[in-house]
Amino acid sequence: MQKRLFGILASIAVIAAACGGANTSSAPSAPAGSTAPGQSAAPVESAAPSAADLADEQIYHIDVAGEPPTLDPTVAQDAASIAILRALQRPLVYLDKDLNVVDELAESHEISADAKTLTFHLRDAKYSNGDPIVAGDLVYSWKRLADPRTAAPYSYVIQEVAGGPELLAMAGVKPAPSVATITAALDKLGVAAPDDKTFVVTLHDPATYFLSAMTLWVFGPMQEKWITSKGATEAANYVSSGPFVLDTWNHSSEIILKPNPNWYGVKPTLTEIHVAMSAEPAQSMASYEAGELDSYMPVPSEDINRVKSDPVLGAEYKELVQLSTVYYNYNNGKDPTGKATSDRCKDPKACPTANKDFRIALTQSIDKKAFIDATYAGVGQVANSFVMPGLPGYDESIDPYPFDLDAAKAHMDTALKALGFASAADVPPLKFGFNTGGGHEPRVAFLAEAWRKAFGLRTDQIGSEFSVFLTQRTAGQYDISRNRWGADYPHANNQLSGLFTCGGGNNDQQYCNPDFDALITQAASEPDPAKQADLYKQAQKIMADDAASLFLLYVPNPSLTKPYVSGAVPIAMDSHSAGEHFYETIKILKH
Repeated sequence: MQKRLFGILASIAVIAAACGGANTSSAPSAPAGSTAPGQSAAPVESAAPSAADLADEQIYHIDVAGEPPTLDPTVAQDAASIAILRALQRPLVYLDKDLNVVDELAESHEISADAKTLTFHLRDAKYSNGDPIVAGDLVYSWKRLADPRTAAPYSYVIQEVAGGPELLAMAGVKPAPSVATITAALDKLGVAAPDDKTFVVTLHDPATYFLSAMTLWVFGPMQEKWITSKGATEAANYVSSGPFVLDTWNHSSEIILKPNPNWYGVKPTLTEIHVAMSAEPAQSMASYEAGELDSYMPVPSEDINRVKSDPVLGAEYKELVQLSTVYYNYNNGKDPTGKATSDRCKDPKACPTANKDFRIALTQSIDKKAFIDATYAGVGQVANSFVMPGLPGYDESIDPYPFDLDAAKAHMDTALKALGFASAADVPPLKFGFNTGGGHEPRVAFLAEAWRKAFGLRTDQIGSEFSVFLTQRTAGQYDISRNRWGADYPHANNQLSGLFTCGGGNNDQQYCNPDFDALITQAASEPDPAKQADLYKQAQKIMADDAASLFLLYVPNPSLTKPYVSGAVPIAMDSHSAGEHFYETIKILKH
C-alpha cells in the first residue's frame, strides 16, 4: 500500500507543476489543475451492485469519536466535525479517489498565463433550502474566513490570496483594528463575483499548491443570511451545499444525515447516515462488534492483535494508508514576533519547554520504537519530522536527536543551569494536556514515565473533553500536549504552513522561527517541484533542529468495515470511516 501511495503522490507532484486540466491555460507555475473538468469527484464502482443486491434499509452507521465542536464550515478544525462536513458541504473543487483535484461545484475553471488569476464557472446548483448557489456566496464565505474577527483556525490558507496577508496580520493585534480598517482590508481581498456564475480569485504570487488547498471545507459557498441567523448550525436551520442535509443533532448522542434533495451530483443510495459520538474507543469497538456500526476507525491499539487473529474480524480489518503524523507539542513560548506568548512564558522557570535544550532533552529520552510497540500495537513508522512518507518534501535523513539517554541528560543539565534550577525535581510539574476518550492515557503515561525515570521530572497529566482541550491547547495553556495531524490536502504546504509558521492558526506549539517562515514562503511560489521539495526539506531541518515538537510516528489507519458495505472508497485522508469523502457512493448490501 505504501508503494501505491508513492505512485499516487508522484502524479500529484506532476500535476502541481503542470498547467492544470483541459480548461486551464499553459503556465509553468500554475496551481494544480482539474484532470477532468466537470467530472464528479466521486468514484465510480466498476461493478455496481444491482437493485436486487441492495438491502431494504439503506442506513449507514458510523462513529466520529466524540461530539463535533462545530458544524460551521469556516471555523471547524477537528476530524469529527470535518468528517460530517464532507457530507454537508462541497467547495468549487474536490479530490477524486486518486487524490487528483477535479471540478465539483465549479463546472470548469481557467488559470491565467501568470498563474495568479483563477476563474471558476459555477454549475447550476442549489442549496438544501432551494436557493441557487451564486458566486457572491463564495465572496462572502472567503471574506468571512479571512476576517480577523472570525478567528478561523484555518484562516492562514487564505495567505496566498491578494490582500490575505494584510488581514492575517490583524489577527490578535491589540488594540484590535477598527471596523472601518477591517472592512477596507476585506474590500481589497482578491475575490470577486462578476456575475452569479463566475467567481474570480487573484493571488499575490503564483502558488503551486493553492488549487489543492481549495478542496478544503472552509472554501465552500455560504449564505450570509443563513450563517448569521440564530441557531444556524442546528439541524432545524442548517443549509447544505453537499449531498446530505443535517436532519437531527441530538447533542452528545447522535447526528442523522439524510440526502439533500437539491444535490446536483451522484444521488445517494443511502437514505440515512447515523453518526454516533462515543467518547470512549472501547465503547465504539463494542458497538462495531455488536453490529451497531458498519465502519469504524481507528481500531483501538489494544484490540489490534485480537482483531487480526479473529476469523471474522480479521477479514474485515485493513490498515489503510494514511497521511497522518502523531506528535506532541512542546510550548515553545513564542508569539508571531518571537516574543513570549503569555505572562507565564515571560518567566523562564514557569515555561521550561521554551528552552531549546530542555526540548532536546525531552526528545532524546524517548525510544520511539518502544513507544509504538507499547502503545500502538507496533503499528506505525517512526517519525522524526512532520511531512509524511510519500509527499514531496519528506526526508527520512532528518533525525537530529535520536534516542540517547546520556546526550539527553547532558542537554537537561544545560537547560536546568540556564533556567536556574538545581535539579529536574525542582521544576514545577509540567502541564501535560490531552483529550479524554481517545485512548491517549497510556501514551501520555508512557512519555511521562520516561521523563520521570530519565530526569526525575514531574508531570501534571490533564485530561479534558475534546472541545475544551482544543481551546486550551490553542491558547498555549500546556507545556506539552498531544496532537495528530491528518493531511487536509496532499501537499507539504499543508503539513508545515500554519502549523509551524509564526502565528499560524494551527500553531499549537507557539513555535516561531523567521528563517523557517522564509523558506515556506519561498516554497509556496516555487514552480519547480524538485526545488520546491528541497525548500520544504530545508525548512523541516530548521524545525527539527529547534526541537519544536516531539514527532513520534506516521500511523496508518487500522480500520474495520462490514462486508455488506459497498461503494466505500477510502483515501489517505479519511479519519473516522473508510470512504468518508464520498458518502454519496456508499450502498448497503443484503446481509
